[in-house]
Amino acid sequence: MTATTTTKKAQEDDEEGGLPPRQRILVALAILPAGSMQGMDTFATGVAIPRMMGSFSVTLVEISWVLTSYLVASAMFTPFYAWLSRKLGCKNLFIAVTAGFIGVSVMVSQSSTLMEVVFFRFLQGAFGAGFNPLTIQIILAAFPRSRHGIAFGWLQMGRNSSIVIGPIVGGILTEYFDWRVIYLINVPIGLLGLFLILRILPKDKKQEPKAFDFFGFVVLSIALCATQLLLSQGGKLDWFNSQIIIIYAFFAAAFSYVFVFHAVTSRQPYLNLRVFKNREFLIGMILVVFTQFMIYGYVGLLPPILQDQLGLPVIEAGIIIAYRGIGSMCASFIAGMLVMRYSPKYLIFIGLCGIAFSTWSLSQLSPDVHTVPIIIAIFLQGFGLGFVKTPILAITFSTLSSSLRPDGTSILSTAQRIASGIGISVLIALLVRSTQSARSTLSQNVSEYNERFQHFTLPEKWNMDSLPGMMALDRLIDKQAEFMAYIIDFQLMTIVTLMMLPLLFFIRLDGQKKSF
Repeated sequence: MTATTTTKKAQEDDEEGGLPPRQRILVALAILPAGSMQGMDTFATGVAIPRMMGSFSVTLVEISWVLTSYLVASAMFTPFYAWLSRKLGCKNLFIAVTAGFIGVSVMVSQSSTLMEVVFFRFLQGAFGAGFNPLTIQIILAAFPRSRHGIAFGWLQMGRNSSIVIGPIVGGILTEYFDWRVIYLINVPIGLLGLFLILRILPKDKKQEPKAFDFFGFVVLSIALCATQLLLSQGGKLDWFNSQIIIIYAFFAAAFSYVFVFHAVTSRQPYLNLRVFKNREFLIGMILVVFTQFMIYGYVGLLPPILQDQLGLPVIEAGIIIAYRGIGSMCASFIAGMLVMRYSPKYLIFIGLCGIAFSTWSLSQLSPDVHTVPIIIAIFLQGFGLGFVKTPILAITFSTLSSSLRPDGTSILSTAQRIASGIGISVLIALLVRSTQSARSTLSQNVSEYNERFQHFTLPEKWNMDSLPGMMALDRLIDKQAEFMAYIIDFQLMTIVTLMMLPLLFFIRLDGQKKSF
C-alpha cells in the first residue's frame, strides 16, 4: 500500500470516527470548566497587576514575571504532556493536571513575597501546560473531521467566557478583597471540573508511548529560560551593552540550535518536527503564534494604561477589558458556523482586518479620551481574534493524520506559550525603551533657561523655582512619556497584524470549501 493510500485511509477513518452526537456535547461541556480555568486565572491576574506592583513595591518589568513565569513553564512542559497522554490516557492525565492546578493556586494565594509568587506561578504553569493540548486532543477524538470546525468554534466560545469573566472577577475581588483571592476562586471551578471529568469523560485507550527524550527536554528548557531572561532584563540592563545580556543571548542561540539539530536527527525527539512538513499546520501555527502574541500582549498593556494612565478604578477597568471576551465569544460562535460553508481564509482575513483596525484605533488615544472609543476598540479586537482563532484551528489540523495529532497539539501549544511570554516581554521592553526616549525628548526643553517658559504662566504646582514644583512637573513628564510609549506599542501591533495577511495566499483548500 502506498503512502498516499495510507494517508487517505487514515483521513477516512478520522471522518467516520467520533462519539455519538449527544455524547460529543456532554464531553465538550465536561472539559469546559477545567479548560477555561487557566484563562480566567491569567486575565484576572492581568487586571490585578497594578495592585500587585503596589503590594510588593516593584516596577512593571519586575511584576511582569508573574505572567511570564507561568508562560515559560507552560512552554517548557507542554510537549511533556504529549508523551504522558500516550502513557496515562487523556482522562487520567486531565484529572491529575486539574488537581495539581488547584493545589498550586492555593499556594500562590498564600505567598508573601514576589519571589514566592513567581515560583508558585511557575509551578502553576507546569500543570496548566496540559490543559490546551489535552482539550484539543479530546475534541479531535470526540468529533469527526467534518465537525471539527464547529467543534473548535464551540470550544473557543467556551474558553472566551473566561476572558469575559476573568477581568470582571479579578477587578471585583481585587477592589473589595485582595489580589490573593483571585487564585482561590480556582478551587470551586476546579472541583466542578473534576466532578464532570470523572462522571462524563469516557476512558480512552492508552497508546504505547515513545521513549522520553530527557536531553531534548533539558535543552529546550534552557533555551526558553535564557530567551525569557534576555527579553525581560534587556531594557533594564541596556541590552547588549551588558555582559550578562550577551551571555543570555549566547545560551538562547546555542541551546536553540542544539535542540533543533537534536530534534531533526533523533529517532524519538521531545518535539516531533515532522509535523512542519504539513503546510497547513505550519501556516496555522504561525497564525496561532501571532494571535497569542496579541492576546497576552494586551494582558500586559491594557490594565496599566486604563488604571495608571486614564485613572479608571480597577473594577471599571476589568469591565472594559471584558468586552474583548464578549467580542470573541460572538465571533467564535459565528465563525464556527461559517467555517462549515466558506473558506477559512476569508474568515481569517476579516478577523485580521478587525484586529488591525482595533490596534490602530488605540494608537489614536489621548489622555483625556472617553471610555466609549476604548470599549469599541477592545470589542473589535476580541471580535477579530474570535474570527481568526476558530478557522486557524480548523486549518491547522485539516490535513494532519491522527497519528501525528498528539505531536501537533503539543507543538502548537508550546508555540502558543512561547509566543505569549515573548509577546509580554517584547511589548513591555519596547514600552520601557520608548518611555525613556520620550522622556528624554520631553524633558530636554523643560528648563528655567528655556525662553518659551518665560512667556507662559505655569500653575503654582509646577513652579520650577521650588523643589515640590519641579517634582510635580517631573511626574507629569514621566506620565506623558509612558503614555506616548503605549501609543508606539499599539502602532507596532497594527503593523504586525497587517504582516500576517500575505500568509493566507499559501493555504491549500483542496476544493473542500465554497467561496463567497
